Amino acid sequence: MSPGSQVIGALGDTQTEPSLDQVLQERDEAIAKKRAVEAELETCKAKLRAVEAQLLEVLEEKLRLKKEVEAWEEDMQQLVWQRVESQLQRESRSTLGAPMEPGAARAPWVRFPLGRWGRWR
Repeated sequence: MSPGSQVIGALGDTQTEPSLDQVLQERDEAIAKKRAVEAELETCKAKLRAVEAQLLEVLEEKLRLKKEVEAWEEDMQQLVWQRVESQLQRESRSTLGAPMEPGAARAPWVRFPLGRWGRWR
């Protein structure tokens, strides 16, 4: 055997060993995949930031609407009390001079507009 063939035999079959070009190509492909994954990650992060911003806007709108509904409820409660007081005053003025029959207590009847909401909560 020649010294060259002994070295080749000692190192193993050179056909099964990857060549330097193959290793470099695999490395370049791995780097390209890594960069593509990093780019996709940045895209996903940007989308996440956009969705978080939208969520914040929706929560702010919900808070604004909740405050508006609370103000509306307070206004309606105040209106109801005003109408009840007004109705009671009218009834007390109209019954001051007229004697009531015993056991004929009258319940005040007050009409409330339902407005655009259509019902009471």
